[in-house]
Order: sequence, then C-alpha cells, then structure tokens
Amino acid sequence: MQRVPAHKGMLCHLIKHARPDLVKKIEEAQEVETIVVGLGGQGTRHAGLMRDFGTTVTGGIAPGRGGQRIHETIPVYDSIADCLEEHPNIAAASIWKHFTSARDATLEVIEAGIPLVMLITEGIPLRDVRDILVAARKHKTVLFGGNTPGVIFPPEGIKIGMLPDVFYPEEVKPGQAGPHGVTIISRSGAILYHMSDALASVGIAQNAVLGIGGDGANGSTFTDLVPVAMAYENTDLVVVAGEIGGSKEELLAEDIAVNPKKYPKPMVALISGAHAPEGKTMGHAGAIVAPGQEYGTFKSKKKALESVGVTVVNSQYDLISAAKDKLKGKTYFDVSRYYEKMRLTWEEPPKKPQWGTLITKIAPDVMLLSGYPIQEVIEHGNLLETAHLLLKLDLPSRDILKKHEKTALEASRIPAPPIERFQSEDISSALAKSFLMDKPMFEVPSTGKDGPVTKTVFALGRFARYLAAILGNEKAFDSAAEEEGFTGLIYRAVTGDKTFDAKRAKLIEQIIVACVDHGTTPPSAQATILAATVRPSYEIGIAAGIGAITDVHGGAGGEAASFFRACVAKSEAGNIDLSDAVVAILNEYMKKGKRVGGLGHRVHKIDPRRTPLWAMCDQYGLSGKCVAVSKLVSDLFEKVRGMSLPINVDGVIGAIVADLGLHPDLAKALFVFGRVVGLSAHFYEETASQPQMRRIDFSQSVYKGKEKRSFPK
Repeated sequence: MQRVPAHKGMLCHLIKHARPDLVKKIEEAQEVETIVVGLGGQGTRHAGLMRDFGTTVTGGIAPGRGGQRIHETIPVYDSIADCLEEHPNIAAASIWKHFTSARDATLEVIEAGIPLVMLITEGIPLRDVRDILVAARKHKTVLFGGNTPGVIFPPEGIKIGMLPDVFYPEEVKPGQAGPHGVTIISRSGAILYHMSDALASVGIAQNAVLGIGGDGANGSTFTDLVPVAMAYENTDLVVVAGEIGGSKEELLAEDIAVNPKKYPKPMVALISGAHAPEGKTMGHAGAIVAPGQEYGTFKSKKKALESVGVTVVNSQYDLISAAKDKLKGKTYFDVSRYYEKMRLTWEEPPKKPQWGTLITKIAPDVMLLSGYPIQEVIEHGNLLETAHLLLKLDLPSRDILKKHEKTALEASRIPAPPIERFQSEDISSALAKSFLMDKPMFEVPSTGKDGPVTKTVFALGRFARYLAAILGNEKAFDSAAEEEGFTGLIYRAVTGDKTFDAKRAKLIEQIIVACVDHGTTPPSAQATILAATVRPSYEIGIAAGIGAITDVHGGAGGEAASFFRACVAKSEAGNIDLSDAVVAILNEYMKKGKRVGGLGHRVHKIDPRRTPLWAMCDQYGLSGKCVAVSKLVSDLFEKVRGMSLPINVDGVIGAIVADLGLHPDLAKALFVFGRVVGLSAHFYEETASQPQMRRIDFSQSVYKGKEKRSFPK
C-alpha cells in the first residue's frame, strides 16, 4: 500500500509537539528515524518486525556490541552518543531493557534529546520511575510507558514497539492510504487488537494507536495525549480505552470540565472491568480497584466521563455503535479489502530461506555499490572513497578522506615483508603470502566503529608496497611527491616509473576501482566469507580470498592482454587491417582450442564497468590499438564462431594494460588490488551480522542495502 508521507502523519505531529526543529529534517529525509535500546531476545526480535512493517530502524544500542548488525541491516552501537554522532536526527526510541537497568537506559535516551520514547519494560521500581518522569518533563519528552505495547501509525506504515500489523488505515483509493481516521489511546495492549477489529469490521480506520502503558505510573496520561490527538487535523474521533483501577480516566474528565476548548472533537471511552469486585487485580500494576474509594471503579469512571459528555461503553458491540454514531456513519475503506488483507496474512506461506548483504547489488547489467551505480563510482570516485563506501555503506567526508589518505600513505612507506616469489608462482599467491607474513598489518586493530575501514585503508597502503616489492619497483617510491597522493604511489608500485604521469595514474586507479567487488557469489568472496564464519584474523580472511583468485577466476584480463597484443602484432607485421588480424588470430585460437579471455559474463550482457573505462581512455588520449580491438572483438567473434559474447571488464582491462605497455600479469594484480576492498567488506559484514560457523547457501544471498542513488560529482 502507498503510505502517507512521514511528515504528514500523526507521528510527525507528536514529534512536532516535542521537537519542532526535527520536523523539517523529517520532511527532507522523508523518514522518521528510530532506535531500539536493549537487544535481548525481545528487543532484537521486535526490531526486525518493526523494520519489516516499514519503520526506519536506524540502529540498536547494546554496550559492548558496537560494530555488529542485527537482522543483517540494523547497525549496533555501544551508546546513544555513538549512534547520534552518525545519525543526529533520531526521533524515537523503544526501550526493551530489564527493569533493573531500564532507568539508566531511559535517562540516557531522554537526556540525548530524543523526543519520543516508548518504555516497553514492565514493573520498573517506583523510585526509578520517579527519576524517569522528572527527566522526561525537564526535556519535554513524550514518554509512553512503562509497560507500553508501543505505538503504531497505519497510514505512515510505522510502528514503534510490539503492536502487530492488524490495524487498517483509510484508503483514499485502493492501495493508497489516507491520513484520516480514529485515534485510539489505551492503557491496555491486548484490548487494542479487539477494538481495531471491531472498528475495521464496519470500515472505520485508525490513523494512530497509542499505548500509554499499564503500570501504575506512566510518562503520558490521557490528559496529556487526548488534546494532542484532537489537535491533529486528520483525527475525526478519539477512542479512549481505559480499565478499572487508578484515576487517569477521572482526571481526564476533570480536565475536560475545566478546559473544554482543548477537547473540540468527539470522544468515546471503552472501560473494561465493569463487573470486577473491589481489590481485584486486572493484570496491570495500575489496574487495582481501591477498596472503599470513590475512584478507580467502573461506575466512578463512567459517571465522571459521562458528566462531561463522553460516551462510555463496555463492549466491542457498543463501541461500534457509538463510533458509527459519532462519525455519522462515515466509512474509510471497503471492508472486504480489510478481510482480504487478514486472509492473505494468515495464509502467507513461510518465507524462503535467505540471508542479506548490504554491500553490492548484482543484477543483469546492473552493479550498485551500496546504492551507487558502478559506472558513476568509476567516473567520479577514487579507491579510498570506494573503500569507505563499501565498509561504511556511505561516502566519506573530505576530512575523513584526508585521514584515509594519510593512513594509506603511511602504510605504503613501511618496508614490505621479505617474501620470495617462486619461479612461475602466481602473483596472487605471492600477494596472499605478503598479507600473512606482514607484522605491521597484524598490529593494526580493527575494533570500534571505524576500525574495519581504517584496517582496510591500511591494507590498501600495504598492498601497494607488496606489489612494488614483488615487481621490483620500490625505488620508484623515493621520488614520489606529496601532491601525488596515494594515486601516485599506486602508479609507481604498478609501473616502476620515477616520473609521475597523472592521466596514466588516474586510469590505473580507476581500473582498480572497477574491480572492487561483484557481490557474494564470486569464488574469492565466498572463500573470504567461509573463512570469516570461524572468526580468523583479518589477514587470514583476506588471504583466503586472494588465494582463490587464479587463472580460472581473475585471470581473464591477462589472457585478454596477450590476445590483443597478438592481434596488433599480426596487423603490424602483415600490414593488414586490425579487423582482419583479429579474425586471423581468432581462427588460430579455434584450431588450438584456446579460450579468448575477457569475453562473456555469467550475469551481464553488457558489463556496466566497461563503458566508463573506455570513456576514460578516450578522454585521456590513452586509447591505443589494443583498446580499439577490444571495441570490435565481440562482433568479430560472433562472425567467426556464431556466438554472441560481449566483452567484459576483464577484457577491457587487458586491452588497457596492453596499451600501457604493462606485463599481462598486471591485469590480475590490479584485479586483486581492487578486490581487497570487497573482500574486506564481506569479511567484516560476515563477522558483524552472521552467527559463527553457519552453513552457507550462497544462492540464498539477497541484496538488502540502499537503493539506487546518484554519486555526487
């Protein structure tokens, strides 16, 4: 169902009542950010249910668990302060702590300035409740509870707490919610479900359902909330659900008598416990009839409310009749649609097993890095920005990017471990050994909220050094100028040049950026994820992934470079057209049964990474004959073999490597360089969001990250 925009609903009306400064930010973001405090069994479970309903659950708070994720998408922070540092616009919190620790957790939330608080915890000692209420009043916090089931706003598709999805909004047309309806304010949680069903059975919608809590002392009372609900322009009727015990209903009646202008809209009160004897407990700490007193009984509440014009009922049947009368028979939706929704809910089959990743979305001809199209990342980003994006799921600020640059440069200046590359040893093997034998890498911690990205950036600096050492290019670092930055060190590590060529350097860096990740299914990613399930050190996890990059996976670029060079050499030696030379080489490959590397892809028909790399070559004037061959080889292959195999990113990289005069092996080395970023992201995602030693079916992996967005230019 298409929901009412967050800033136009009752929830935002409540927030505006407490923190008007937040409303503009909610309107800009089109979402209300919430957090869950206390991630035991119930807090964790309901965080997922809230998210699935449509609530924006920005984070969970659990001291000592910062950096983890629950339900794969919800980050965990050690404290409210840590969360607000990254997400300053949190508008609501639900608190699920044990009654012995609920006081301190609630005070932390209130004092942080979060305007709406749902205190789910039951049975909090009164001395703790006193401190909480004092703080709430001081900070103008709208506090629900203790012992509240929470709140739900059907038009906006938002719930905070444990209320189920049984409440139905107005439908201005089928499939589109409207903001009007009845606002229900209740002391009891369970009775809400019956009231909702009763009203929905005659087409009466609920625009908000507010559980004030069943404990004896609550943060918000009927007197606090009913006037606020009536001030919301889309509330047509307020239904108060009370029960015997306490004096909240009588106090509401007194306030109506004294301040009638605060109550301009019709109201119905449903009071439970009409036949309860004195002294009978009704299940809540506040629901006890005081023996011999003239308040707290059904009769006293009924008398008080009716004396100020409030209709009082004691059954669902009477509630329906009273609500229809107050609304003059108005209905808000086709009742059959409500029953169809409930039928579908009950008959919904069990969900298929799946697990989520927030890093990279892969679909035919589509690659999104945390929502950003890979084409735009290649065109406008750099390697350190991309590393931050995959590890933190958003782009860094300029100041943070400068810190990353400093970290990477410092890491690259540390001498590489003395690793011997054996004769004919795959470059991936030599690079994996370097990771495992590098003491400075082991000494860099990856704890804290920024630990993983800092470790990854350090690893990229070390990788540049490893590559320079393996290729014999370390002396080129000596002539590096400060203004070249990390881009310059990458260039020198790869080429060994002692002079800096900015265009060639940028092209090489963007080749690396193009290789950073391809989701959870490539063998290198799977190797790292499988290793991560047993919680090894970072170095072992990344080395496992690098070790899986071989000629079968990751080697196509080198094969392509050799093929393109052979085509160009034949053209030049025979003084023939490039197309004729390509056809001739293709026929030679066919006769020998050799594979042409860099053609075809298991997912993409048009690899989204190839076009921006071609464009960059053209822009920088670096497109040579090999790149020219790469642009026509697919058509010629189809003519020779009768098969359509579009060139992929490996083929384009091979062509560029060949035109730059680099050894074909460097195509794989650049692939590994980039893939260190993705492997790092998958390693930390697995350890943060999944159980240890889990059995993994990679076909069940589903992208649950951010949807498509534009990369800032």
